[in-house]
Amino acid sequence: MIDPLGGRLIKLPGRNAGWGGDQILKQSSFLPQLTVWRQNKDRLQVLLVEDEPGDARLVEFALRMSSSPIFEVTHVSSLGAAVACIESGAEVDVILLDLSLPDSSGISTVSRMQEAAPKTPLVIMTGMDDPRFAAYALEVGAQDYLIKSDDPEKTVSRAIRYAISRMASQIERQVLIERISEQQRHLIEEVAAARRMQFDLLPRSERVDPRLAEMAIEVEAFFEPSSGIGGDLWGCLDCGENRMSFYSFDFSGHGIGAALNVFRLHALISDHWDPRLKPGFMLKILGMALRGLLGRGQFATMFLCTIDTARGEIEWASAGAPAPLLLHKGEFRLLDATGVPLGLSRTPEYSEHREEFPPGASLLMYSDAITDALVSDDQTFGEDGLCALVRDILAKTGELSVGQLIEGLDSRVRTPLEDDLTAVCIRRLGGRP
Repeated sequence: MIDPLGGRLIKLPGRNAGWGGDQILKQSSFLPQLTVWRQNKDRLQVLLVEDEPGDARLVEFALRMSSSPIFEVTHVSSLGAAVACIESGAEVDVILLDLSLPDSSGISTVSRMQEAAPKTPLVIMTGMDDPRFAAYALEVGAQDYLIKSDDPEKTVSRAIRYAISRMASQIERQVLIERISEQQRHLIEEVAAARRMQFDLLPRSERVDPRLAEMAIEVEAFFEPSSGIGGDLWGCLDCGENRMSFYSFDFSGHGIGAALNVFRLHALISDHWDPRLKPGFMLKILGMALRGLLGRGQFATMFLCTIDTARGEIEWASAGAPAPLLLHKGEFRLLDATGVPLGLSRTPEYSEHREEFPPGASLLMYSDAITDALVSDDQTFGEDGLCALVRDILAKTGELSVGQLIEGLDSRVRTPLEDDLTAVCIRRLGGRP
């Protein structure tokens, strides 16, 4: 029979649902599609953009003196003609560009030429012997520069070789960036898939609401990994009749390694769960099974409780989890949560505890992200900070809300938190004045 008081699961949305992965994917998708530059060629096609015939002849003569590589020169006298040459599909290995042309002058000439040929090495030619101007030209995209007063026989060939070498290095670097970005995209996609799978492990309203309504229990939960995926999880298990079990656990570490262990423990709970067993013995079974699966230094803290609404009791055991809060009639206290974490002992033993849990009572389970949150460089929020926050919430509203708890935490500690955050409040409905 459905209790008239009802009951339900309330899942609060995370604050950073995007967690950065989607944004990185968007940014990386705009990387240019690059081709590898052919640096070692016996014959190089040079586009010479120079409107002074005398200067053009000097440059062409200097290039003809080179035997390796052989330079083949196409000479145009305006920027427009140079752009037209590029757009016609002519093969160009390097551009020698004068900055004083009939249709363009100054640094804007470099920018316009780059727009037409962004992957072609560019050597600018100028009559100004100004290091600052030359440095600026390199900043806006040129690979090298020549001063017209210098001897072209000694400088032009060298400048071309240097420009090609520098462009090749730039493109190789960009290709490497693209490859790394592609690997990053794949990793983010895999993490996103794992994140969805991890969230799928959480209780779903459509599955648990009917049972919660029968027992007149309301559950308000907040779950947020510090990165794409994390090492926290909480859940509930139907024990039949008037009993339901709830658990939360937290693996050491963060990220993918901790998340893999979450799937391991969730599978072990599914395989070994027996509603007839006491919470302490259930933790012992899980601890023994988990020990052979974890790497050195890995472990999990866990809290497991069973609520019996017919008897009005809560029974629990803990494997070193943060001490839950038991609340009733505006008062609260921390429960005993001592115990060896799962995976550290071959034959762990866990104490059983029992308390009254009448209508109107609540239980708060939470991860150590709350108590370990930094208030300052040398001070954590701690149990004292948590209790003070809960006390303030009760004074204002008379009832603990996970939403208010998270909001109050954010206002009192440094954010973003460095650990996975879980907070679950289990309320027995009824019993209010």
